[in-house]
Amino acid sequence: MGNRKDAESLKVLGGNSVSTLRNTGTFLDSSVIVNLIVETELTPFAEKVLEYFPLLTSETVIDESIYVIIRKLFAQRGIRNRFDVKKRLFTKEGGAIVDEAIELVMETIDENSIAIVRDADIYLTVATMKRYSLLPHDAKILATMLQNGVKTLATFDEDFLRINGITLLPDEYWKGR
Repeated sequence: MGNRKDAESLKVLGGNSVSTLRNTGTFLDSSVIVNLIVETELTPFAEKVLEYFPLLTSETVIDESIYVIIRKLFAQRGIRNRFDVKKRLFTKEGGAIVDEAIELVMETIDENSIAIVRDADIYLTVATMKRYSLLPHDAKILATMLQNGVKTLATFDEDFLRINGITLLPDEYWKGR
């Protein structure tokens, strides 16, 4: 584990190189980021993850997080069907919701000094999909971790339980599962 200063210095790297982070850091999945933004029964567990430094995530995780927050903001307005959401994206209200979702996610990344690393390429992602029987985004997350030597994943996604060689956080959540 590092400290806040370590995490802040990572940000300066611009997320393009993590050679100094090999075998260090905690990779945050979208399930954790979303629960830092939206108050749920998992929020206390998500907040516990913030104690582990350095914190890392990827472009794919940010993409997923923004999408989930967009869907949740529309759902608050009674719009739950994804096709109805897509129709409303072009409206003034839809644009405001997209802006709000982006701001919420990016503020969470910024306020918690979460470094952004580049996603693994498609070849490593496809190989990871096949080897671990994962869906594309989960495979991309694992491939990105493997590519960067990161072995700790903060997630609430049970699909990662069957992956040997990685540690899942938060401990309090995963104990007994």
